[in-house]
Amino acid sequence: MLLLAIFTTLYGGFIGLCAFAYQWFSQILWMGVPAPVWYGLGLIFLALAIAGLYGHLTRLKPGSDVARLLLASLSLFGASVGYAEDRFETWTRFRGPNGQGVAPANGVAIPWKNESVVKVKLPGSGHGSPAVWGERAFLMSADPQSATRYALAVDLTKGSIAWSKSYDSQAHALHKFSSYASSTPCVDSEQAYFAWADPEHTFLKAFTHAGEEVWSRDFGRYVSQHGFGTSPIRIDDLVILLNSQDSEELPAGVEPGFDRITAVDFKTGETRWETKLPTSRVCYGVPAVWEHDGKKELVCSTTLQGMFGLDPKTGKILWNHDCFTQRVCSSAVIAGDLLLGTHGSGGGRDNRLVAFDLVQKKERFRVTRSAPYVPSPLSTGDTLFLWSDAGIVSCVDSTNGNVLWNKRIGGDYSGSPVILGDLLMNVSHTGAVQVLRASREFEQLATIETELTVRSTLVPTANKLLLRGESELWIIPSSK
Repeated sequence: MLLLAIFTTLYGGFIGLCAFAYQWFSQILWMGVPAPVWYGLGLIFLALAIAGLYGHLTRLKPGSDVARLLLASLSLFGASVGYAEDRFETWTRFRGPNGQGVAPANGVAIPWKNESVVKVKLPGSGHGSPAVWGERAFLMSADPQSATRYALAVDLTKGSIAWSKSYDSQAHALHKFSSYASSTPCVDSEQAYFAWADPEHTFLKAFTHAGEEVWSRDFGRYVSQHGFGTSPIRIDDLVILLNSQDSEELPAGVEPGFDRITAVDFKTGETRWETKLPTSRVCYGVPAVWEHDGKKELVCSTTLQGMFGLDPKTGKILWNHDCFTQRVCSSAVIAGDLLLGTHGSGGGRDNRLVAFDLVQKKERFRVTRSAPYVPSPLSTGDTLFLWSDAGIVSCVDSTNGNVLWNKRIGGDYSGSPVILGDLLMNVSHTGAVQVLRASREFEQLATIETELTVRSTLVPTANKLLLRGESELWIIPSSK
């Protein structure tokens, strides 16, 4: 029974680590593999050793008490591993899980105490948001003069840069609200994936969590007067990049670019498929995944293709809904069986939100009053929240498109709102964090002045809130 006692003790320790210290536990790496994986494999081999020993000593029968105990232990072990992976511990892409921008309450006091904030100085500047795995945040920055790009990892426990990789680039035209580092990485348990572009190159690179470059792809020239700003995502064994470019209203001598969506193998970077799309003006939305009937569809939006769905295994376009005439900057948001998308312009003329029924394949409604252009919408239950670039927030019934309330909060916004518990939050260009109740009844709760320049999106983790200013990352800890 000694081996069984050892197994029980080790298994109990594993459960405790997963339940109470998974973020720290998952950051311990050996040969690039997180500690929970090694611990789990060790438990499996120990269980097999116990089974073999007892089988040899007692001619173990499948129905014996010892066999039942071992099978139950292995079943519980498998369940606990799944539970640990399903816990809200990560924010792996732009706007978190599936790009929806919604997180449970995490104990961060709103408003927070200034003295509790850890401020990490970043090299250069940028507007991309962090992606988070455990206690490590991955983000981009860039030198605003030379356009040198920095791929960064920040240790959220120590409050310092864990590693930084720099890559020479070339300066080029940007929108006044953009930067050379406006993309958000994506991350999984093994690697982080960064994307950026200049007029001659479109890069997608993979790094280990320790900062070693695993593979690099260059998809060629990038054409946009506004600069690069889309973000990669990870789906199953693929990394996917929607690479939209300009083909009209270009400076003299500039050849048109073309839109395509590319999927590469997450381990090697080799192209699995690439689908060309009709091209007019550069779009920046990040796709999402719609799961139905045991299948997955990759859903996204561009100006000429409208809303559309693809088979993520092959890149085949399954359907599209032609509904946009202007630039699409917002990312795909799924509200039940609805796909939400917006188009618009900096002047706010003819901005619109479209809600498309993914099951019936038909448009359900539009919202044109105070619709956002750059910020992406939010969905929770049967309620939508729209936060316009000009600081007007709307609450919409997703069953019929009726606007329940519409209030001017003030400020200008490029970042997208997030929901943290029952709080609706966004940050203005001047760093004012606006906090509303995520409710069908309007309630403004707080305004927190930070004096940062902010065009990124807030990132909640299991016990922190991350705010990326141009040249700083603020780590706001839980008050618990």
